[in-house]
Amino acid sequence: MAGWRLVSQRLLLPLAFLTAFTLHLLIFSYSPMISLMMSELDISHVQAGLIFSMNILTIIILRFPLGFLIDRIGFMKAIKVAMILIGVFGFLRGFARDYWEILFAQSMLGVGFAFILPCLAKMISVVYADRAGSATGLYVSGFPIGDIAGLTLASHLLDLNVGWRLIFKAFGAWSLALALMWLLVNSKHQTPAMGEDLKGSVKRLIRERAIWILTGICICSMGCYDTVLTWLPHILELKLLPPREAGLTTSMLPLGFLASGLTVGLISDRLGLRKPLIVALGLIGGLSLSMFVFDLRAALWAAALSAGFSLTGILTLVLIVPTEHPRIKGFVGSSIGIISSIGNLGTFVFPIVAGFLMDRTASPVASTIFLAAIPFLASMLGSMMEETGRGKVDSKG
Repeated sequence: MAGWRLVSQRLLLPLAFLTAFTLHLLIFSYSPMISLMMSELDISHVQAGLIFSMNILTIIILRFPLGFLIDRIGFMKAIKVAMILIGVFGFLRGFARDYWEILFAQSMLGVGFAFILPCLAKMISVVYADRAGSATGLYVSGFPIGDIAGLTLASHLLDLNVGWRLIFKAFGAWSLALALMWLLVNSKHQTPAMGEDLKGSVKRLIRERAIWILTGICICSMGCYDTVLTWLPHILELKLLPPREAGLTTSMLPLGFLASGLTVGLISDRLGLRKPLIVALGLIGGLSLSMFVFDLRAALWAAALSAGFSLTGILTLVLIVPTEHPRIKGFVGSSIGIISSIGNLGTFVFPIVAGFLMDRTASPVASTIFLAAIPFLASMLGSMMEETGRGKVDSKG
């Protein structure tokens, strides 16, 4: 049993990285195929947008209750169920004959996706508590790699006249293979699920101040990153940058995401601190986005890279804190379920606000100022947190 346990622990972190990679591979590979699918399925822009949004909508609705379920049944059972759903419906997207079938497959994929973030955070708290920062950073780095792979591979395959159904089947086959890997991992080593009843768990978390501070920080970091990724090409084009240059500048954001995933957690573990890093990264993010107010073309790549690094570095730290917070670490799945579910409101609201400001002012300046202010708010919220890292100072001593 001890041998199996060691093998499982060695496998879990690479599998977590591959899971994060696969989620964003499946989500963002859709983007290059939108025009082709609209033509073949005879659907509108609104319907095409709903295909993408169905994943996010399902995540927002289900991640909260699924977080509590994960705390009760354990992360391994939950992630195996999730990966079966992701593998099966990721593959079945390639067999969709019409709009409603692809929409159903996307909604079922969203059910699987809703499990994953609380599961991975719970895994860190159970298996890698002694190095929560570096372990979280490692699996988080799979998300931007999945972004890049989904966009580039799908685009390349379309250029080779590979149909969208075959692309979905290929990526779905990979997700089925990953599901099989998870099914083969021994799960007997994980700690028992919590014994507290659901009602008591909900009350405990709702009353916990740290949950709402982390939720606010998540709204700021996640919503700002997604909004900048969405609007930055258009903002730069309004500033008369060529579309290619605007696209290349925007591509620095996921590269910053990748860099933060590989380094922020590790640095945080070495320092034994979380709070000052959130505060510092919020300030850096706000200053970086402020650069886009000015016409400093030579600095735009560096500003985008820095903004991507800081905004997603904050998110990495938000995922770490519940795994070690003394009052909520026994409810990591539930905590991450609340934080990330409500946190997606930023992704929903901020792009609308940014677009409204551009419509009202006929200029990108107001929107850029709005986006630059959000990381400063995250920094302010971070200053209100308790320190949970090993380097925390005992105020009584």
